[in-house]
Amino acid sequence: MRYALFADIHSNLEAFQAVREEFKKEKIDEYVCLGDIVGYAANPNECLNLARELNPLTIIAGNHDWASVGKTGIDYFRSLAKEAILWTQKELTEENKNFLQNLPLTKEFDDFVIVHGSLYAPQEWHYIFTLQDAKRNFDEQKKRICFIAHSHQPFIISQDRERKCEGVKGMRVSLRDDYRYLINIGSVGQPRDGNPDACYCLYDRDKKEIELKRTPYQIKKAQDKIISAGLPQELAWRLSLGR
Repeated sequence: MRYALFADIHSNLEAFQAVREEFKKEKIDEYVCLGDIVGYAANPNECLNLARELNPLTIIAGNHDWASVGKTGIDYFRSLAKEAILWTQKELTEENKNFLQNLPLTKEFDDFVIVHGSLYAPQEWHYIFTLQDAKRNFDEQKKRICFIAHSHQPFIISQDRERKCEGVKGMRVSLRDDYRYLINIGSVGQPRDGNPDACYCLYDRDKKEIELKRTPYQIKKAQDKIISAGLPQELAWRLSLGR
C-alpha cells in the first residue's frame, strides 16, 4: 500500500500541478491531504477542484480552510494571512465553501493518524517546532505514525521505547518496529524551510519506508497571478525564497 500525502497547497495551482505530475510517476494507492488547500495565493477554487479529482482521497481541515468559511476566527492570523483569507472568502464558490465546511480535524488509518497542527489540541492550530512540542504530541499519539503539516517545514522525528525523541537526518526513513514517528510533510504551495520547491510525502507501508520529496514548479507564473489578483506582493516574492 502506497500513500501520497500532501498539504498546505495554499491556492498555488502551479505548485500543485507540478506535484500532481510527480504523483503520476508513482504507484499510488491512496491520496491523503492534511489541509490548507486555500489561502495566500490566487487559485483557491482551482486547487480545490484539482484535489477532489484524486481518488481515493482523504482530506482534513487546515486553519486557512476553516477560516475561509468562518469556522475559526481570523483575529490571531498575521496581517498578510488575514488579508488573503478575506480575499479567499469572496472568491470561493458555494460548492467549495460547503466542501470546506464539512472537513474534519483528524483522521485515523490502520497504522497512522493525520492532523494539520497537533493531536493535543487540533482545533487550536498549534505548531510543532521543538522536540518538546513533539513529545507532547507523542503523548497523545496512539498510532505508530502521525503525519502533520501547518509549519511548512518538513521533518522526521522518531521516539524510541524509552520515549526519547530525536530528529532523523535526511528526507527518508526506514521504519523500525520498536519506534514511533512524527512526520511533518512540508508544504506544496509555500515552503518555509529555505527551499522553494514544492514538498510532499510518500509512505510505502509494505516496505516500511517514508520519504519527503521535492519538485520545482513555475514560481514566476504563480507570483504573477498573486499580484494580478491584488493580493499583497510579499505573498508573491516570498515564494522565490522558500520563506
